Formats: sequence, structure tokens, C-alpha cells
Amino acid sequence: MMASDLPNLGEGAAEGMKQTADLTEPMQTTYSLGSHTVWIERAEGTPKAHDGSPFTFEIACTVLKKGAACWMTMATDAASLQAFEQSTVSLDGDAATKLVPANTFPPDKPS
Repeated sequence: MMASDLPNLGEGAAEGMKQTADLTEPMQTTYSLGSHTVWIERAEGTPKAHDGSPFTFEIACTVLKKGAACWMTMATDAASLQAFEQSTVSLDGDAATKLVPANTFPPDKPS
């Protein structure tokens, strides 16, 4: 796999979320972590088997030297989403960094 395969890998992984959740307004982008390109999608939604408050679903994928990796969260609030995004990762020996850099997505729309 190569970085050019990331959209297909990420969209395939995100497709799995659509099997268990009703998602709206997905946003996709890419960013760099050290020498790696990361594909990410964020969407609001609710699990199909769970009525109630919406979640923020986020999935991030990258290609490694010997494989690929994806991380996913279903965050119930801003603090949970921030905990996921602020998690540190080290990819193929690159220096540890936050999984999702600040300003990867535009700020939330005002109510």
C-alpha cells in the first residue's frame, strides 16, 4: 500500500461505521504526521440500535512501512473527542506526536 491508497482504505473503514450508525455531514481531509500522510473523516451520527444524543464519529488511517493502521472513536462530547485527538502516536519510529493536529477541521459552527 502507498499513501495514494489512503482514500480507498479510509473510505472502506468508514463504510463499516455506516453499517452500525446513521451518519450525517461527513468531512474528510488529509494531514501529515512526521513522514506519514493521514486520511481522516469526521461525522455526526447516532448508533442505529441507540436512540438519543448524537455522537461524533472520527476515523483516521495511515499507511505504515509494513501495513496500515486506523484509529476510531465515537465521542459523546468535546472532551472525549479531544482525548482521542490528543492521544500520542509514534509511526515507524517518527517522534511521538498528537494523533490529530489542531485545526485539522474547521471550528464548530456557532449555534
